[in-house]
Amino acid sequence: MDESISETSYNWCRSLFHQFASNGVEHVAISPGSRSTPLSAAADSTEGLETSIHIDERSGSYFALGLAKASSKPVVLICTSGTAAANYLPAVVEAFYSGVPLIVITADRPPELQNRGAPQTIDQIALYGKHVRSFFQSQVPSDSTQNDALLLASEAFKQSLKPFPGPVHINCPLREPLEPSNAPFPIVETINNYEAEEEKIDTSELDRFIAFEKGLIVVGPLNPDFSTCEKIAELGNATGWPIVADPASGMRNGSYTENCLVVSTGEHIFRSSWVKDHKPDVIVQIGKMPTSKGYKLFLNDVGCENIICVDNLGFFPDPENVVTYKIQISPSALAETMTNVSSKKEQTNWNKAWENAEKVSTRVTKQLIDSSIFDEAATARCLGEELPDGSCLFVSNSMPIRDLDAFLPSSTKLLKIFSNRGANGIDGVISTAAGISKGSPGVPTVLFTGDLAFLHDLSGFTALKRLELNLTIVVVDNNGGGIFSFLPIAETEATDFQKLFHTPHDLDIETIASTVGVKVFKPENFNDLSKALKKSITTDTTSLIHVITDAKTNVSTHRLTNASVNEALR
Repeated sequence: MDESISETSYNWCRSLFHQFASNGVEHVAISPGSRSTPLSAAADSTEGLETSIHIDERSGSYFALGLAKASSKPVVLICTSGTAAANYLPAVVEAFYSGVPLIVITADRPPELQNRGAPQTIDQIALYGKHVRSFFQSQVPSDSTQNDALLLASEAFKQSLKPFPGPVHINCPLREPLEPSNAPFPIVETINNYEAEEEKIDTSELDRFIAFEKGLIVVGPLNPDFSTCEKIAELGNATGWPIVADPASGMRNGSYTENCLVVSTGEHIFRSSWVKDHKPDVIVQIGKMPTSKGYKLFLNDVGCENIICVDNLGFFPDPENVVTYKIQISPSALAETMTNVSSKKEQTNWNKAWENAEKVSTRVTKQLIDSSIFDEAATARCLGEELPDGSCLFVSNSMPIRDLDAFLPSSTKLLKIFSNRGANGIDGVISTAAGISKGSPGVPTVLFTGDLAFLHDLSGFTALKRLELNLTIVVVDNNGGGIFSFLPIAETEATDFQKLFHTPHDLDIETIASTVGVKVFKPENFNDLSKALKKSITTDTTSLIHVITDAKTNVSTHRLTNASVNEALR
C-alpha cells in the first residue's frame, strides 16, 4: 500500500469537511461504497458533523432534501461512482427548482481509469446538467493540497446559498489506496469568505401599485419561514389586500392570520362567478406557482391588468403567460419594502367583500364534509384540526396537496407545511418526510400521501428505522392514481382508463407496513382518524394511518364543493 497517497488523500478529504463544518454544515448523508471511502471516513471523523447512512442513494438524497428544508442549512451527500451518483438526480432536480441547498459529492475513478471499461465508471462530468447552481471537478486529492480542499469547500458552500439557494455538485476522482491513513491530521486554518448580502429593491415601480384598493396577494408554496409569513401578513394588513394562501405557503396556519385577511378557500372562490364581479386591479404573486387549478382558470378567464411575480430563485412561474412585472427578490424583502412605502388603510369594501366570500366558502365546505362520507376532504380537515400547534406536515404531490388546498381551513395554529413543489413529482416522499422529522427534533411530524407515492418510496423506511425517527404516515388509498380521474380522459370510452391511467396496484398496504414493523391504524370515520392521530404522534416510532377512499367519490366531492360555493356566493 502506498502510504503517501493514502495520507495525502485522507488529509485532503479531512480538510474539505473541516471547512464545511466551519461554514455551518451540520449533517452528511452517506451511501456506502468503496471508491468514496476516504470521503465517508473523513466526514465521519470530523468534529461538528453528524453522519447518517442510507443504503439507497435515491432515498438518501431525498432524506437530505427534507433535512435541508427543515433546518434551512446545506446538507452534504456522499456516494460512490457509477449509477450510484445517477440515483441522486431526481432529488437534485427537486432541490434546484425548490431552492434547497444541497452539496452533492460523488466519488469517481481517477483519469487513468476513465474510458477503459473499469467497473462502476461512467461519465460523471456535469452529470446533473443545468440542475445545479455550480459544478466543480476536483483534482485527484493525492495530486492536490489541503488548501485546495479548503477553497473548494468554501466556494461550494457559498454557491449552494447565493445568489439563491440550490444544489451544487463536486465530482471527486480518488486514487487507490482508499483506506484512511493512521497519520495524525495536521490542523489547517479554515477560510471565512461567506457573507449574506442585503437585498435591495427599486421601489419607484411599486408606488403606483400600492395606490390600488383592489389588490390580491397570492402566496404559493414557500419553504416555511415564520419571519417571512409575519412580513407578508404585515403587507396584507397595511394594504388591506386579501392574502390567498396555498397550504404549502406557510401563510394559512399561524398566529399571523389574526393580523390580516387570509383566504383559504381560493380554489373554490376562483372557480365561482362571484370572482368575475370582484376582479383585482393588481395581483402580487409570491413563491412557486400556487397549487390551485381554480387560480389558473381565473388568470385565463378573468385575469388582471397588473400581475407582479416575486421570485428570488429566478424562475418566475407564469405558465399562463400573464405576468406583467417580475421582481427577483426574496418574499421577505419584497413584503417589507412594500409595507414601508404603503400607508395603513382602513378596511375597505374590497376587503370586506373577500372576507365575506371566505366566510361563506368556509361554512359551505365544512357543511359538505360533515354531511359526506369519510374521504380525502375529511382527512385534510382533520389534519388541520387535530395536529398540535407547531407540528410539521409534509404533503405529497398528486391529490394530497390538492385535497389540502381545497379543504384545509385557515387557523391561528402554527403548522409548518412542507412540500416538494419544485418539480412536483411523487418521488421520495417517505424519505423527504424522514429528513424533515430528523430536522425537527421533539416536534410531531406527519406525512400525508397517496398510495402510489407511498409505494414509490418504500426504501425510505430504512432511514426511519436506522435513525429511530418518529413519523406518522397518513395514506389515502384509492388503489391507484386517483388524480387522473379528474381528467376528461376518465370519461372517454375509447380508452382503457383503468389500465393506462388509474393503474390499480392491488397491494395490501397494511401488510407491507406490518412487515417493516410499523404500527397500523385503519380509521373508518372522522373520529377514528382523530384518535389515531393523537395516538401515533405521541409514540417514539413510525405509525401508519391507512384511509381507504374511492377516486370517483373524491372527484364528486371536489366538484360538488365548487358548485355549492358558487351557488352560495351568488
